[in-house]
Amino acid sequence: MRKMQRFHDDQSQFELDLFWQYEAMVTTEAWEAIDVWRFYNQRCCMENYIKEGKYGFSMHRIPTQSFAANEIDLLLKLIAYNLFERFKMQCCDPIHRSFTIQRFRRAFIHCAGVLVRSSRQFTLKMAESFQNRWAWLQMERKSILLE
Repeated sequence: MRKMQRFHDDQSQFELDLFWQYEAMVTTEAWEAIDVWRFYNQRCCMENYIKEGKYGFSMHRIPTQSFAANEIDLLLKLIAYNLFERFKMQCCDPIHRSFTIQRFRRAFIHCAGVLVRSSRQFTLKMAESFQNRWAWLQMERKSILLE
């Protein structure tokens, strides 16, 4: 497939060979070229989601010899992944929505702080030098408002 790069100014451009981008897709389907492109173009990020599940949530590890226990383990990891994705969409700023779980842990979870319990209530006291403090507090406020 060949497609032209788009320019955002009003000037007309000559269609030289250097402005074209080329793609190739190989399939066993007997479809029209545009249908093949539409079908496979939607799946371009699937490998990234699989990699996120494997390395971020350890879905590639089989913890026991029991099939039932492994199934439950995988389902719990899938629930955690889905909750994290929903949390990013509902509570995070657009700049943090593209974070993987590993980057999110580095930016927000691995920080100095103390969990204090007083009057049957827990309070997280973060270090004053915590770089993402404003974003964390904003995510905390948004998560409280979730149903």
